[in-house]
Amino acid sequence: MTKDYYAILGVSKTATEVEIKKAYKKKAMEHHPDKNAGDKKAEAKFKEANEAYQTLSDKTKRKNYDQFSSAEGSPFGWSGGGNPFGGGQRKSQSRQQSGGFEDMFSQFGGGGDVEFDIGDLFSSGGRAQSRQQPREPEQQKEIVNLDVTETVLIPFFDFLYDTSISVKTVYGKVLTLKVKAGTKPGTRFKVSWKGRSQDGKTGDMFVVVDAKMPRTPLEPNIAKMIEAIRYQI
Repeated sequence: MTKDYYAILGVSKTATEVEIKKAYKKKAMEHHPDKNAGDKKAEAKFKEANEAYQTLSDKTKRKNYDQFSSAEGSPFGWSGGGNPFGGGQRKSQSRQQSGGFEDMFSQFGGGGDVEFDIGDLFSSGGRAQSRQQPREPEQQKEIVNLDVTETVLIPFFDFLYDTSISVKTVYGKVLTLKVKAGTKPGTRFKVSWKGRSQDGKTGDMFVVVDAKMPRTPLEPNIAKMIEAIRYQI
């Protein structure tokens, strides 16, 4: 037997959307399980009211219900007003009644984030909010530079000859580096796999050789000669 959704909500068949929504809200407050704990009849009436509202608040479903006594339309799969065999659109299965707040407030609030006052419905005075939690940004793993750079000062005139220098790594190992004659001050040498180690990876060590100028003042002619040699190297 087809349910009389208009009678369930207590409205006439000519009721407006506003009247249907108002009647449903009243029924929801009256029969909601939270106010009628353990009352199976109240729970059943609440579900019926929800079912009725889902149909009568939807223009297409209400039209089908009024014409075919079913929200799904014609049992033959066609909508009224045309050839039953001439391309009528079949209706998809409607969502089953949930009996909860979700269906009710999706109609009132239009979906998405919903904010409502429980006190307006059940006079509890409480405030409830349903909000989507912001997504925490993924933390990018910090990229650690495993390379190290050391600067070694050697007397300026040592650049004119082959020489050797000692360099200590970050882990205390002493390396000997040969510097050929004619190397320019500021030259950088790369020593592979002698940098820092972390997570199974090892960086490189870069050694910069620069000129250490004499501390004592030089005669102008010698100073000019050193400057000229420095740019020729």
